[in-house]
Parts: sequence; C-alpha cells; structure tokens
Amino acid sequence: MIRTLLATIILIFIASTSYAQKAPNNMYEQAGAIKGAVPGFAKKPKYFNAKLAAENLRYLYGEKGVRLVISLDHCNDVGKVIRKINVNFENEPIEHLCRKIYRNSYDKNVALFEEVASAIGSIKFYIHCRYGAHRAVTALTGAWIARQRLTFEEAFEKAGGKKRAFRSKGQKQLISQAKRYAREKARFSGCGEEDL
Repeated sequence: MIRTLLATIILIFIASTSYAQKAPNNMYEQAGAIKGAVPGFAKKPKYFNAKLAAENLRYLYGEKGVRLVISLDHCNDVGKVIRKINVNFENEPIEHLCRKIYRNSYDKNVALFEEVASAIGSIKFYIHCRYGAHRAVTALTGAWIARQRLTFEEAFEKAGGKKRAFRSKGQKQLISQAKRYAREKARFSGCGEEDL
C-alpha cells in the first residue's frame, strides 16, 4: 500500500515537472495573444535547443491552441523545427512569420504593431523574441494599442510587460516606440470627422 502510494506520488511529480518544462520561458497570455521567450530557449552561447523547441511548440499547439508563431529572434531555427513538427499537424499546421522590430524605425514598427493587432482575436498566436521580455512585449504592447486604442499603460499590462525589464538605453529606445504610438493614437482618436 505504501509502496503503491509512493510510486504514484513519484509518477505525479515526474509528470508535473516534465509538463512544466514543455511550456516556453517567460510566457504570458491575454485573450489568445501569447508572448514569451524563443521556443527552445537555452543558456549561452546559442540560446537555442531544437529538441526543447519542439516540446515548447507542441505544448503551444496542443495545450494553448496556437496556430501562428511570430518570431522576432531565432527565426531560422524556429522555422526548421516548425517545418519538422508540422508533419504531425498536416490538417492544421502552425503558420510561421519572421519579423523584426527596430529601435530607430518608428514607421516599420507601426507596421508590425498593426500586423500583430490583426491577429488578436482572429487566431491564437505566440510572439517571441529571445527572452520574451523586451521586443515581444514592445510588439504586443503596440498591437494592443492598435487593436483596442488602449493607453500605453493598459496595453503594456495586457502584453505582460514589466517596467523593471526595460533598463538599458536600447531597451528604453525600443519601448519608447510603443509609447509614441499610444500618444499618436490618442491624439488622432480625439478627432471627429469635422476635424479632418
């Protein structure tokens, strides 16, 4: 009896720890829009493990219903893994988009914000950068602003952002793009047709 109980507890522990390892690092979900670290995140020097990436992507597909992955980092690595695992998902494969976000190119970032916004509510998606803390948060913040005309603070919260993560000059430049976008959206949303 005690051995059976002990064996059951050990199996539950193993199952729960292996299940948790399949979810990508730094994952945060809001209304089918999920941000996080690159699937297969590993420590330096490569930051990528293909076997773990496959586990992460299977988790996102099976447990979260993700059908679109937007890569802001490690695009080629993630793309190779998606092509391999899509063999098992022939009827409903994972779509993969490679995109960039820039510190100093506001117009290109606005295009990205609007593209990501078009996915919100229409398909479950996962957007990632390397760590899931800066570029993915910025892109998703901009997308929430575009989609729902939220303030920067509201959109940043919906994107799972943490202000303490944006400390370096480059990180501050990055998030300033979403702040600027929010200010411009607020200014133009106040215009009536007679003002145009």
